[in-house]
Amino acid sequence: MLTPSGGCFSLLPSAPRSAVKPLYSSTNNGIVPLYDELMEKLPSKQVIKAIEKSKGPVVASDLATSAGISLSQARKDLTTLASLTRGDIAVSSDGDLIYTFPNDINSVLSANSAKFRAMTTWKEKIFPPLFYATKVGFGVVLLVSLFAIFSTLFFVMTSGGGSNRDDDRRDDRRGGGMPMGFGGFWGPSPFEFFYYRPYYSRYYYSPAYNDVRSRDPEDMGFLESVFSYVFGDGNPNGDIEERRLALVGEMIRQNGGAVTAEQLAPFCDDAPMPLVNDDDEERAYVDESFVLPIVSQLDGEPQVTEEGDIVYIFPELMTTSAKSSSSFSQSSKEMTRLRRESRILRRAGLEEDAPTSQIKTLLSINGISTRGALERSDLIGILEDVLPDDDKSNYMDMDVDDPTLLLEREYKFSLASSFQTVLAGLLGVVNLGGALYLGNLLGQYALYGVRLPSYMGLVQQFFPLLLAYAVLFNAIPLVRNIWLSRQNEKIQRRNEVRRSWKSLLELKAGSLKRKLMSAARMGKKLKQLGSGGRDIIFDTSKEFAEMEKVKEADEMAKFDKMLEEKAWE
Repeated sequence: MLTPSGGCFSLLPSAPRSAVKPLYSSTNNGIVPLYDELMEKLPSKQVIKAIEKSKGPVVASDLATSAGISLSQARKDLTTLASLTRGDIAVSSDGDLIYTFPNDINSVLSANSAKFRAMTTWKEKIFPPLFYATKVGFGVVLLVSLFAIFSTLFFVMTSGGGSNRDDDRRDDRRGGGMPMGFGGFWGPSPFEFFYYRPYYSRYYYSPAYNDVRSRDPEDMGFLESVFSYVFGDGNPNGDIEERRLALVGEMIRQNGGAVTAEQLAPFCDDAPMPLVNDDDEERAYVDESFVLPIVSQLDGEPQVTEEGDIVYIFPELMTTSAKSSSSFSQSSKEMTRLRRESRILRRAGLEEDAPTSQIKTLLSINGISTRGALERSDLIGILEDVLPDDDKSNYMDMDVDDPTLLLEREYKFSLASSFQTVLAGLLGVVNLGGALYLGNLLGQYALYGVRLPSYMGLVQQFFPLLLAYAVLFNAIPLVRNIWLSRQNEKIQRRNEVRRSWKSLLELKAGSLKRKLMSAARMGKKLKQLGSGGRDIIFDTSKEFAEMEKVKEADEMAKFDKMLEEKAWE
């Protein structure tokens, strides 16, 4: 087994994966548990998922392409996981590292890593209900504020005059009840606004929760929609960096590891609008700095061709492990189909990995024929045909299925339904109006130093908080709407630039065609590591004597090949 020791790797006897002892390293402050240091840099959830999907050996380039992370981060994550799970590492003759992990990597991490257990518990069991309670609590505060303000207004106004005036008011109100009666305001059943589906909502497309489903607006309760109205529903492009690197990595591999700035432009943020002549020929750019973030993250190297053009070479992306190359490549090629199927299943209220039997049962319950549907994809196709159009659901996956360019989703003011949004806004305005009116009355009492008794005195004491809540409740959505409009304008411009570069690449006219041909000549085939085990010079999963036999056999094969070549000369 391979474990880090003093900055190097050493071969240790095998040990049970669930009984890993703390590792140590020497620092300036003395002996510090290296185990604790590694705990501070646990891989992300998408990295662990990508490794689980590989079902075999993994190299850094495969992980970077599949999980959408930089090559340097992929190396760090693989090294960390190898130590925590007692994974095996093989070294090729070119110095490439090939990692092999246990199949149940999540359970092994849970057994060996205290921080992984804590993070999993926090993200999956504590944070979702806590955040859900916060959102619902924000809506409850609105209702409490409305009740406190208008009940105080009611009592203050009814007790403000003499006894005769009070009697007159009582007569005027006889049989009418409270003017702000909640029965007619809330409708047939006020408890309908407190009904929630059995799962918690979170921000959509958050980097920390890449598996979160998009929400149907009808699944959002009223109290939850109040929070959505004020603060929104998060960043719809929280996964953009992962999508960018995954799409770029696959594109680079498909082009032999050599691409031009024009090919990278549809995935960049700061790319300028392409300059095109009247003959649809691209004019040359002197500044290609907009590709540097991608080039640096994927260890690219710029090279100048004989014609003076710049081609970016990515040699490390052109290596893959023999067993996992097919699975990683397949997942990349089927990325579009998988995203589409996931979107359809989410719209139908199913999990993304729902089994075929569950999909078929759903269709049968709704009286939809499944005749002729033999595969899971056939059932999903039928499900897509019968589902009603959903603009919000389409918006969440707007054009992101296209693997040839990176498009950003525009912000929505709220994912709540239109009725819920209008209702929350209306209540906010009513709350603010009531707070201002109550503040005027309380100000008059304050001039004479009058302190209201009991419940009204409590409201009077905390009135500044009620007023601040009412003002912020209306000010935050207003400011946020202005900010969202500006952000959407920027997103629209970036998307337009990316589409323009894609259209230019499809034309392949003029100098661009020359540059693409130069890049194609510099491309290489994908190199598979560990093929047959002949290029492996060290493997922690094998005994030293076994490795020596493999080396000896490999050397004899090379010697025989050399003799054959000599004989033919």
